[in-house]
Amino acid sequence: MRVLKVVVLGVAAMLGLAGCVSGTTDSASADGSATGLPSVITASGSLRIGVSPDFPPMEYKAPDTQRTIGLDVELQDALGEVLGIRIERVESPFDQLINSSRTGRVDLVMSGLSDTRVRQETSDFVDYFMSRGRIYTLATKAGAFTKATDICGKTIAVSAKTDYYNQVKDLADRTCTTGLPSVNILPTDSGAAARLQIEQGRADLAAQGAENLIYINQKEQGKYQAVLDPLPASPFGIMVKKGGTQLTNAVLAAMRQLVASGRDQQILDKYGVGYGATKPVVNGG
Repeated sequence: MRVLKVVVLGVAAMLGLAGCVSGTTDSASADGSATGLPSVITASGSLRIGVSPDFPPMEYKAPDTQRTIGLDVELQDALGEVLGIRIERVESPFDQLINSSRTGRVDLVMSGLSDTRVRQETSDFVDYFMSRGRIYTLATKAGAFTKATDICGKTIAVSAKTDYYNQVKDLADRTCTTGLPSVNILPTDSGAAARLQIEQGRADLAAQGAENLIYINQKEQGKYQAVLDPLPASPFGIMVKKGGTQLTNAVLAAMRQLVASGRDQQILDKYGVGYGATKPVVNGG
């Protein structure tokens, strides 16, 4: 991992902006102030961030070197520069990330993780990206889906582990009302498995994150095509264990500085997902 030691400018001032978490803070930072990172993190010399590198373009393994790369990785490094601390990425399966935060194995989780009301019960989130799901099919079949009711009577494959599963179910319930055939929603264990269903003809459509679909289409030379309107946008958030007020506010200020400088937008545009830019806020999900 790269050691990043850049002087922090403007973070303390930005902590006073609206949106910071109020209440009891963690222990004071190393210099005795309550505006920077908690002293335990400063003393350790690194900020541990949990990632699951299997969600391109957010985080994934480079095919040639197996090094962890991606949009989140570049934002993490930029965050480390602003905070003046080394970033240590701790990799684990996606379904273990939340527990890693709760047990203190990591300080933050930043891995394409949706900020939801349920998760806010035990964690705080600094929202930094507005993800949107897309319904898609093979490019050769996209012409058959021009209006919402075209999904009625069709089979849609979607990972049951994602928020998109309930979003597709809600869309189907709203769209295919009396007199129209219902949608058959085919749950899968991953986005890749959902794609396989449409490739093998067991599903007409699939659903997953637009950012992931953009990456896949670049690799597959336009094999798939998004159809209909995007699903409701929802924020990805940097997760902090509940009660970590000082750390949450430090991350919020640093992310807002990255947005103000234009660096956040530059990184998003590099990966073709500039549409997801948003003002960082706490618990906006």
